[in-house]
Amino acid sequence: MPLYEFFCDDCRRRFETLTRIGGEADVRCPTCGRGKVRKLVSAFGIGGGGSRLKASGSGCSTCSSSSCSTCH
Repeated sequence: MPLYEFFCDDCRRRFETLTRIGGEADVRCPTCGRGKVRKLVSAFGIGGGGSRLKASGSGCSTCSSSSCSTCH
């Protein structure tokens, strides 16, 4: 089951929950217990170490160095 982020329109709380695909109608807010929630679009990363990816010929994206031991 995928992890989705939701927003409760009643108590204005953001929360994450594991929900089957298409099961958004069954989600209830863990704070107020109501079902008036909206699924949010969240950013996510694919593959580990995304911060170490760099464009060819560029320096470290973290420390702006061309000879960083973390990235090179």
